Amino acid sequence: MKNHYKFWIAFSLILVFAAGVLGGILFEQNILDKKTKKITRKRAPVRFPSLEMMAEELNLTEDQQEQIREIFNNNEERFKIMRSQIHERFSSIRSQLKSEIKNVLTEEQNIKFEAMIEKYLSQRRKEQEERKKHSKKIKKNKGEEK
Repeated sequence: MKNHYKFWIAFSLILVFAAGVLGGILFEQNILDKKTKKITRKRAPVRFPSLEMMAEELNLTEDQQEQIREIFNNNEERFKIMRSQIHERFSSIRSQLKSEIKNVLTEEQNIKFEAMIEKYLSQRRKEQEERKKHSKKIKKNKGEEK
């Protein structure tokens, strides 16, 4: 009879412990994490209407579509030049920032700093590759749907 009580006491303690662990996990996931996470809203990309969208919504004639296609083609070069200039300016600012930081650091810190930069760049490359793969999958899936 004594062993019977010991079993139920041990079982009760284990059950209370498990309930506490489960409650703590659920509390953390549902309440604490929501408070500590930054609220980030992903906005849907706002894009200039495509020729297809304009043709459909504005009931463009073939002649109008051709004229707008030509306008898009003429301005594409301007956008390429602007992107290139922006990229060059950002690159220049990054180089200047890096140089100024290196002037403050010791030799050992500079080595670690370079390793940090390389790690960051490799992560960025990896993310870009993942985005490329993802966009190819999306394009492939859209092609299959049509």
